[in-house]
Amino acid sequence: MSERPYLHEVLLTGFGAALSLALVLVAGFGAPITGQVLGATVLFVAGVVLLARLDGFAHVFRVRLLLAYAATFFFYSSVKHTVPALGLPSYDVALLALDERLFGVTPAVWFQRWSRPWVNDVFSAGYLAFHAYLHLAMAWAVIGPRARAERFFVHVFSAYVPGIAGYYLVPGLGPSVAWPSLFRVPIEGGWLTSLNAAVVAGGSSAYDIFPSLHTYITLVLLEHDRLGHPRRFRALLPVAIAIVWSTLVLRYHYAVDVLAGVLWFALFRAVFPRIREHWNRVAPVTAVSMRPPPLS
Repeated sequence: MSERPYLHEVLLTGFGAALSLALVLVAGFGAPITGQVLGATVLFVAGVVLLARLDGFAHVFRVRLLLAYAATFFFYSSVKHTVPALGLPSYDVALLALDERLFGVTPAVWFQRWSRPWVNDVFSAGYLAFHAYLHLAMAWAVIGPRARAERFFVHVFSAYVPGIAGYYLVPGLGPSVAWPSLFRVPIEGGWLTSLNAAVVAGGSSAYDIFPSLHTYITLVLLEHDRLGHPRRFRALLPVAIAIVWSTLVLRYHYAVDVLAGVLWFALFRAVFPRIREHWNRVAPVTAVSMRPPPLS
């Protein structure tokens, strides 16, 4: 290889290998989902190796970074199949009980008193803003200087690995799916509400509530921007608040999911710099230095 692996590539590979092994042991080697996860992991590693060898060609590194996005999206979307294949139970009963113990009622139920078409449109826009924030920030990073792109991908896609791992620790469906009888008022609105509902229906991985990635990854993005792009951080801080609030108003999450997202971020913020520093110290550097680039 012309350069060592990025840290997020190592973490994604380790996650894929561990998930593949678990599926082999539980679902069997012949299960379709086992082959899909194992094959995706092998393809990811092969792609990284190939693109690393082609690193001398202009812009190849950008394709390599985007490969991690594709792998992350696959691991996220596969949760709907891997959780049942592993025989993991849903924890919705426990999550609802925790909310009720802490707040008397899960906030999604309390917030239904606010349910109006215009309110649902506003919070649907907030929920969709997460995807806009992630993808626009990623696009801005990947078309820019190499140091900026590497800093974004290493930071954000390393964070995704423990986030998705949480889905296997505490699988859950969420209040609106697990407890529809708790809600007397439907979520109705205009085209923004319809668009958000379609995006969630098409992109949800079913057991994808704990921790709330809308909370956790939004905080990771904000931390990235606070350190490197303070003006964007200040501009998007109100948007981030709307993103987190929307997870409860639109009934996708329990409050403990949101609290878990905050805890996941606090742990990542405390641990990741040390892991990155250790990785930069022990992994050999050849063609390109992978020390954390200067902030820009």
